[in-house]
Amino acid sequence: MTNKEKSDAEIIKELDSIIENGISIDYDTKPKYTVKELSKKLGLSSHTIRFYDKEHLFPFVKRDVSNDERLFSDADWAFGKLIKCLRQIGLSIHDCRLFILDTLIGDDTVKERLLILVNLQASLRKQIHELQEAERDLQYKIRFFSYLDEEIEIEKEKGTFTDKKRGLLSKLKRFVSKQKSLGC
Repeated sequence: MTNKEKSDAEIIKELDSIIENGISIDYDTKPKYTVKELSKKLGLSSHTIRFYDKEHLFPFVKRDVSNDERLFSDADWAFGKLIKCLRQIGLSIHDCRLFILDTLIGDDTVKERLLILVNLQASLRKQIHELQEAERDLQYKIRFFSYLDEEIEIEKEKGTFTDKKRGLLSKLKRFVSKQKSLGC
């Protein structure tokens, strides 16, 4: 079974097993940040930090039993930066958990992680393209309503204003031709 086919429970069990058996990573796993401190460092709400912890996205979080407080390490902070990025571009909690598992497994999973990132990049580029098209449409509408507002204000100043239901594009040939002459 590949990691992609595993259930959340199976992934969490494997994450816990890896942590319990000890793992060597470049980051310090010593607990040092409270929820509030990590929240500030990552630019995420405390609620989001707690939610991500409940979803097992911070592999090295510890509990201070005496204060019933979560304590996060530099390793958790590094994973938090990764999670923030992956979530911003649309990766599911399940797939973030898989990415973390693959990261902890090590170099044998580099290809899988690379594939995830390449697919995310393609998805992000598509979203950017769609947003650029939406922005062009919005710019056109802003120009349209700015033009319409100017026309109405001129009529009001002249005392010739009547509501002509000019919100319909078909009635604004002058606007369209003006836009064409401007190269829009």
